[in-house]
Amino acid sequence: MSVRLLKTAFNVGLLLFFLAACSASTPTTSVPSHPSVVATVQSSPTPTAPPPGTVLFQPDWSHGVAGWQGTHGFQVVQGQLEASAGNLSTLILPYQPTVSNYALEMRIQVVRLLQANSGYFTIFAMKAAGRDGYQAGVSGVKGSEPRPNGSHAQAQVFIDPYSSMAAGSALPIDYEPGFQPRTYRVEVQDNQARLLVNGVQIGRASSEQTETLSNGPLGLNTEQLVLRVSSIRILAL
Repeated sequence: MSVRLLKTAFNVGLLLFFLAACSASTPTTSVPSHPSVVATVQSSPTPTAPPPGTVLFQPDWSHGVAGWQGTHGFQVVQGQLEASAGNLSTLILPYQPTVSNYALEMRIQVVRLLQANSGYFTIFAMKAAGRDGYQAGVSGVKGSEPRPNGSHAQAQVFIDPYSSMAAGSALPIDYEPGFQPRTYRVEVQDNQARLLVNGVQIGRASSEQTETLSNGPLGLNTEQLVLRVSSIRILAL
């Protein structure tokens, strides 16, 4: 073999040696893997309904009702709410229950009539979007004098609007409120409202248009009566 070929072979071997050495000494770079992130969606807890009988609201009117929006014709007299004007007096409660099934309870006394046979009072819930309202009360309140043909005041519950009422509901009955305090209670369950006096049901009405009746604004209307309210409560059903 010639000297030139020997030198060439030597140089090639030397080059291969250096390449192998560089390859062995060069560290291998690895890309670290990122841990997978699993997104968790936390659901909001379902509100717990208060147990039946829980008092949701009991107002304090010791400082008057000046801050009660929409209320007119009522004033505080000896610790009780009193309406004594011949025209319409309205009491709007400063609270709306967050539950659909509730009872609105008022201790009411008819003190005297300002005009014979035309006085009335009604507990109500204004109709709201997607929910019919209701009115429950006594109309045509009369005195204790003799009456022709045995005429009486009437108690009734009806849905607002009137056209939403189910057939066979909202039938009026003869009812004398008398002049002693009595507890008037409206129980609202789903699409039905019932009126009870001292625990006895005297009227009911239900809606054919909405599955749930309105929860307010809630209030009391009266006209041509001196009317006293000694207590108000809203309770869960």
